[in-house]
Amino acid sequence: MDQRVKTATARWARPDPAAGFYSRLLALLEQGATPSAFDAAGGDIRTLPPELHEQLEADLALAIRLRENVEHKLKRERELIALNETARDLSAMRDTDQVLQAIIRRARQLVGSDIAYLSAAVDERTPFRVRATEGVVSEAFASIVVPRDVGICGSVVRTRRPWQSSQYKSDRSFHHDPDIDRAILSEGVVSILGIPLALELQIIGVLFVADRYERAYNPQEISILQSLGTFAALAIENARLLEEAQRALSMAREANAALRAKADDIESAAIAHERLTELIARGGSLEDLRQRVASLLGGEAAILDERHAAIAGVPPETVPDQGLAHAVIESARLGRSVTFEAASGQTVTVAAVSSGSARLGALVFTRPKPLSSPEIRTLERAALVTGIVLLSMERVAEATYRSVADIVSALLRGTSDPFRAEGAAALPVGVSLSWPATIVLVSCSDGFAAHLPQAIRSAASGRQTIGAAFNGDLAVITCSEHWAGVAEKIATALEESGRGTYNIVASQPVSDVQSAADEYRKLRRALSLLRSLGQNARIVSEKTLSLYGLLFDGQGEDAALAFITHTIGPLLEHDRRRKSQLAATLYAYFETGRSLQKAADALDIHVNTMRQRLDSIAALCPGWAETSRGLEIHMALRLHRLTETLPR
Repeated sequence: MDQRVKTATARWARPDPAAGFYSRLLALLEQGATPSAFDAAGGDIRTLPPELHEQLEADLALAIRLRENVEHKLKRERELIALNETARDLSAMRDTDQVLQAIIRRARQLVGSDIAYLSAAVDERTPFRVRATEGVVSEAFASIVVPRDVGICGSVVRTRRPWQSSQYKSDRSFHHDPDIDRAILSEGVVSILGIPLALELQIIGVLFVADRYERAYNPQEISILQSLGTFAALAIENARLLEEAQRALSMAREANAALRAKADDIESAAIAHERLTELIARGGSLEDLRQRVASLLGGEAAILDERHAAIAGVPPETVPDQGLAHAVIESARLGRSVTFEAASGQTVTVAAVSSGSARLGALVFTRPKPLSSPEIRTLERAALVTGIVLLSMERVAEATYRSVADIVSALLRGTSDPFRAEGAAALPVGVSLSWPATIVLVSCSDGFAAHLPQAIRSAASGRQTIGAAFNGDLAVITCSEHWAGVAEKIATALEESGRGTYNIVASQPVSDVQSAADEYRKLRRALSLLRSLGQNARIVSEKTLSLYGLLFDGQGEDAALAFITHTIGPLLEHDRRRKSQLAATLYAYFETGRSLQKAADALDIHVNTMRQRLDSIAALCPGWAETSRGLEIHMALRLHRLTETLPR
């Protein structure tokens, strides 16, 4: 038997003065007493025999170690229980922010710290941002952004191990950033510990605990936080994956719903398209189409031509013309319908009708409530069908126009008389022409005569009028005595179509084919003269220009203007610069037969003033009084006067 056991057995066989001490130790161990209670028991050893002191002190130290081991195991048990509860709680959570908040709350409880917070990064290149805090007072703390090579974060990422500092402010073992230090120190942080949240080879975040006093975190606390960090990293990743799965599921549901809605839209649009196509196939008119659209969509529909004039139905009076015109232009530019609200609260939807770059018109729909997306597509399909009808009508009009063009060409070339009985059958329905006739020639310097818009064709046609492109210009034949009215209509249509460059010249009435061909040549000469004089948007009778046209025929586009500049240019420049009237004075002098008195009376000035002006003219135009020179100057003055008096 062991000697030590024998000794103890012998001691227990007789009264032992230390028995009370051991009974007390056992009681303290049973109670789980605090270290101070064991210290008090140690004081009783001095009351016992000296030979027992060494043994009793050794047994007291053993009891204290047993107590510490028990306390350690209890603490470890509590920590394991806490970790188990943490794992259970984290696995039940689905929201990432909720998971992060639970992690830092449990970390703070496990080590009894003043503050806990968590920083996370999106990927390995982005900085860390504070995602959750516990025990923090300052709002600025939550907005901390830490680069991956700065502060405790940087040290944890670099070493992939826990990193602590008991004196954060003065610790130079890591790189400080003034802004980050300001935020951390504003919380009074003295000690701080960072735990890496690792997921395989990637550090996805750092878990921090911090205290407002100097503290060294022991290995056991670091170990328990590391265990929590492992759970946290997995929980964060699981929550992230779950959120991604939920987003994907939500997107799939939305896509499925969109597909179902799209299928419904397609079916609805197909039905509408079928009904519209059936209407066109059986030869329905624009009015039939308008009514069908109004019925399909439950509102009022109208069809406009390219000038925004109603050709089927009429838009409500509450729809502003300016807003409607702007919507048509915008719809043509976008290639989609445009919606705006009228003053009455009505919703107006406009779909432009186009064919390539040519604008054919527009489909206008109004009703109190806005159109849904499928209804808008139905309206846009109806606009396409409207375009088909308008193009069909355009083809019919084009065929009629070609017939008219042949008639105009034959007349102006002098090859046949289209007004005879056998030629009248080729005229459009409702048109009746007979001699005498007036020829109106419209210059088209930008070359658009070959593709005249319908609005201009309409202006150049009527019961007694036909018009077509001929030799690059627009030639109009009218039996009306009021040719000026026809010319004004054409000018208005040109300007509304954006054609600002034109001149219009009308002939004398002609009574046969040969005279028509002769007059046409004079009209071409007159237009050439107007271009030479730099005139634009003029409407004038050919007889006003006949003399000058003959003089400058075949001499080039700028011959007349060059003649004026060469002959009386200095005089005109003097009048422009000095605001004088020397050109008007000389013109009056020539027109009154070179009479000083008559010219002075015509100008309402004194005859002496007249003489003074003529002296000034002599200085600017030497030799003006000579017969040949005077004739040239008189002609130039008349031409210049003509450019100022031609009607616009």
